[in-house]
Amino acid sequence: MLCINTLLNAQNVKPAKLLLYTRSEGFVHEPARMGDNGNSPSGRALKAYFADKKVEIVETQDGGVFDGDLSQYDGFVFCTTGNLLREGSIGKPMTENGLRNLIASIRSGKGLVGFHNATDTYSNVKDDDGKDIYTKLIGARFIVHGREQTATVTTVSSGNFPFLKDVKEITAWEEWYAMKNFNKDMHVLQVQKTKNPDGSWAMYEGDAMYKREPYPTTWIRIEGKGRVGYTSFGHSDHYFEEKSPSGVEKWGKPEVNLPRVTQLIEWSIGRFNSDTTPNIDMVAPGAGEKNDVGYGK
Repeated sequence: MLCINTLLNAQNVKPAKLLLYTRSEGFVHEPARMGDNGNSPSGRALKAYFADKKVEIVETQDGGVFDGDLSQYDGFVFCTTGNLLREGSIGKPMTENGLRNLIASIRSGKGLVGFHNATDTYSNVKDDDGKDIYTKLIGARFIVHGREQTATVTTVSSGNFPFLKDVKEITAWEEWYAMKNFNKDMHVLQVQKTKNPDGSWAMYEGDAMYKREPYPTTWIRIEGKGRVGYTSFGHSDHYFEEKSPSGVEKWGKPEVNLPRVTQLIEWSIGRFNSDTTPNIDMVAPGAGEKNDVGYGK
């Protein structure tokens, strides 16, 4: 398995503790579905991956934890859906105080990584400019998705991430998100390939939400002294655990998938550095052209 610790002496890294929040308000994605043992598929996979890397993963679906002392955590991982502050399908919602407490913790120097449905998450708590404070934190907002399909994301900056080194593109079966409200301060690593060289649409012809200019799917950004990362990969539990031959064939093996999340996590807690210069206007200049839900009209 490709591991970021190839860049580091594992004996010299500082131990870290991360809070994995897997609450759903609305649709429950399989990576966030808690089992009888108190772990979700994503929780089990991340705990196993980091077991020998001095990273402790604590999983919860109780949003009340954010009202408490967050100083014990070095970072946070979100696999969440819907309104963070509203009662939902599973777990206890956050409070507005808890959300602001989280943002203050990130700004003080802690890390945050979200995958897949972390952009299908919001708060409706606004800043002075009327923008949702969680969306600004994670970097964008989910609009809609089409059918699961094989599609390609293109690497526009590899940063210092081994999973992107010499990788020009990744083709995979996924539930691809269309997103809006992209932060201008993000450093984009990958964009959705929406067009073929001949100008034809690259994804399923019937899915109007993908008939747009290439847009970010994996990025990093700085929030105060903290580091925030996101990737749209990670819809299915097959992404994290091998469960069936058909699932593995579609979604790829976990040892291939996990570095897209785990390396963002290790970057977010300062185990290596990467260029964070904002580049969205250069690598995805048309990303904001579909900033509404008017697809197919």
